[in-house]
Amino acid sequence: MTTLGIAGLQTQARSWRQRVRQLVWRLAPGDLDRIVLRHSRIYILPTPRGAALLATLATMLLTAMNYALSLGFALTFLVGGMVAAALLATFRNMAGLAVAPLGAGEAFAGGDLEFNLSLASGSRQRIGITVAGRQGLPNSVDLAPGATRPIAISIPAPKRGHLGLGRISLSSDFPLGIWRAWAYVHFPLTGTVFPAPEAGAPPLPPGHHGSYVGRSSRLADTELAGLRDYERGDAQNRIAWKAVARGAGWYSKQFEGTGGGGVLELHWVELPVGIDTETGLSRFTAWILSAERAALPFSLHIPGTVLRTGQGAGHRRAALTALAVFPPASAR
Repeated sequence: MTTLGIAGLQTQARSWRQRVRQLVWRLAPGDLDRIVLRHSRIYILPTPRGAALLATLATMLLTAMNYALSLGFALTFLVGGMVAAALLATFRNMAGLAVAPLGAGEAFAGGDLEFNLSLASGSRQRIGITVAGRQGLPNSVDLAPGATRPIAISIPAPKRGHLGLGRISLSSDFPLGIWRAWAYVHFPLTGTVFPAPEAGAPPLPPGHHGSYVGRSSRLADTELAGLRDYERGDAQNRIAWKAVARGAGWYSKQFEGTGGGGVLELHWVELPVGIDTETGLSRFTAWILSAERAALPFSLHIPGTVLRTGQGAGHRRAALTALAVFPPASAR
């Protein structure tokens, strides 16, 4: 056989092994949409309690055979029937359960990143369904027949950047705890982890039209321009609380004017000489959050990214995302 033929067989063997591993373990994010758990995805093994019970039944059967004990046979087969019925009940508790991805959240490095999934029970009641990620605490839920329920999964986010949800396991040992059924799903959900804000960051740098002198003097040069729909993340001092109290809905105030502090420009080249990349990103994060709380417009200038002057939740998110995906020092 030629070298080319041997190489082709090796490639086919690797491809076959990869397909089998994906089919069994769901190592890659190949579940793109709603997944309904069927027999091909559900695995069942006895729990430690169940293994001990099976060993006891085997001992009882051997003893009954050795001593010809009719009552021993009856008791062994009675308990064995209950074990078999529990196996079927455990499988039915998982079969037909539907799982769908909802979305990924945002977090700061060192916190927990939240992902949201949806569980649908179908026509059966589901009891003791445990949903667990690769890290973090598992969640257990019960679902009534025909119910759909969102469930949040929190994963530790130790460093900035994009963080994928990874493989999720769904399991149950209902009703007797002697069998454990589980299945894997792997959705391509990815959240963003922002740099952690620097503790004790220096004050905001001078604005483009003057120094930042604080909220009291800044508001003297601003005028209320109107209201807009509230966006998640808007500063609390910009929420129209009177409208909220009247039951008119949630709105945020919009202002016009320089606001005393002017436009804040954040330039990477103006950071202190010798500051490392991660500390600089953390300082920019703290400044962006301070500017948002103060309703101060800002621009961001870092290598590879320039954000024009703006403000609001969307602008803040864009700036923090740019910091999150900023290449590490080793990659520049």
